[in-house]
Amino acid sequence: MLALASDLGHLFRTEHDRLMRAMRRLVGSPSTAEDLVQDVFVGLLRGNAFADAENKQAYLARCATNMALDHLRRERVRARYICGADLADCEVACTVPLPDETLQGVQELALLRRTIDALPSKCRAVFLLSRDHGLTMKEIAARLGLSDKTVEKHIARAMTQCRQALRNAGRAI
Repeated sequence: MLALASDLGHLFRTEHDRLMRAMRRLVGSPSTAEDLVQDVFVGLLRGNAFADAENKQAYLARCATNMALDHLRRERVRARYICGADLADCEVACTVPLPDETLQGVQELALLRRTIDALPSKCRAVFLLSRDHGLTMKEIAARLGLSDKTVEKHIARAMTQCRQALRNAGRAI
């Protein structure tokens, strides 16, 4: 049990921010995302499957995605009861995305993650510092000892690769 808590503590410290960003994109609410991320970790602490998981980060990401999808389904049902039986007759705007829209978003996120992982290491590092950590080009250049122009080129290359991957998957961009 102590090793499990230690593993989860390490994952919480290293993955919390990434999970929060992903959950915010899925559910659209920072407070709901925070609640769901916390619920994921509490659920993992209570369960036994996490200890047996071979790739703990992937298992954590899958649990978080499932938690978000379950939440969205519940919200969709709740919206149906609040708005009425036919969502087309809603007087109140129901902002919960449809399950297929959520699934498409999850699939696109996975595609983009694979595309980013396939980038050359320096390009990937620059892009992740920019997007995941929110650093400016100047901050990235100073941190990695690169010129501003090189950082700009790496980010442009990564963005081009991501756009191309989405186009190849049939997404109009």
